[in-house]
Amino acid sequence: RQYEVGANILGMHLEGPFFAPSKRGAHDERHIRSPVHGIETVKEVYGLSSDGSEEFDDDDDDHDVPREVIEPPKPEWQDVEIITLAPELEGAFSAIASLTQKRRQQPQDDDDDDEEGEGETHPSPLKHPIVVSMGHTSATYQDGLTALSHGATLLTHLYNAMNPFHHRDPGLVGLLSPHVELLLQKEQQPLQKQQPRPHPTQPHPTRPRPQHHRHESKPLRPFYSLIADGIHVHPTAVSLAHRAHPAGCVLVTDAMSAMGLGDGIHSLGNMSVNIEGARATLANTDVLAGSVATMERCVKNFKEFAGCDAGEALLCGTLHPARVLGRDVARTRRRKEVVVVEPPVGVLEVGAAADLILVNDELDVLGTWAGGRLAY
Repeated sequence: RQYEVGANILGMHLEGPFFAPSKRGAHDERHIRSPVHGIETVKEVYGLSSDGSEEFDDDDDDHDVPREVIEPPKPEWQDVEIITLAPELEGAFSAIASLTQKRRQQPQDDDDDDEEGEGETHPSPLKHPIVVSMGHTSATYQDGLTALSHGATLLTHLYNAMNPFHHRDPGLVGLLSPHVELLLQKEQQPLQKQQPRPHPTQPHPTRPRPQHHRHESKPLRPFYSLIADGIHVHPTAVSLAHRAHPAGCVLVTDAMSAMGLGDGIHSLGNMSVNIEGARATLANTDVLAGSVATMERCVKNFKEFAGCDAGEALLCGTLHPARVLGRDVARTRRRKEVVVVEPPVGVLEVGAAADLILVNDELDVLGTWAGGRLAY
């Protein structure tokens, strides 16, 4: 939804409540759920409209104020870009397939060992695919591979709220290995005659970008978001992830509303958060509650931690996030009866959105343009 001044939100990232209880982080345990009925549970929990055509309830109240003032339109599925969930939960694989509009094309005989109907496909109520990210999870490496085959394409804040890497059970961190591509390519080989188009790969930053939709074929290695605030992830772990899969790195801040407000007690929903320097924790605990880092700080940290050049660091905060959403190319969206062509973002090219920043050699932000207008 467009506004006149400043930056716009590309869409919502719904992080929760489909989490492993032991990996819930700062989330309230009372609200943790499993998507036991797949997409139907997801729809029930989020309560979003499918097409924005729902009418306001007639409550027979006598008000002179227009209804749209007292009860604004509800968010719609069209506003959602990413959903984070734990893939090992009951019903999760089915939900992933429906959300991403992924259809398992293997013969039914291949699904004999799927548990509780997870190999079944279900019609999606959505008019556009949603990116599914794996996070807040106790998933194993095999769970991750299965989620990838059902359409998941992202890992939420790598290393945090997931099992650590182990040499006999690499967990989701192991999905950064090039070996994953070999496994998934092998799985896709029986489908080659049915799919004449080549499977896209995650391109190297210096190679031309293929013009493809992110949901046209099975994903290979996932993208992964990384909080490079110096608190959530050790610099060595940042470097390891980048070296393993540089084209998949997506920098995020995980910042809460107290960013920039200084030390002290602040609110995060109905919880109190203590801010001390760069660390945000639930009051009277050591549980991290997001961060207070800016994207500028994360890009600078990443350049230092990963030992990369400024260009590589900037790609992780611009082009790579755009690729996660399929927004590095123009996209056509329909809202009710209106068709809108959304320009590419995260790239500098003719026809792309004029959302730009100007930085110096130290990566200090000197200026920001939003929609072609100087905002800072």
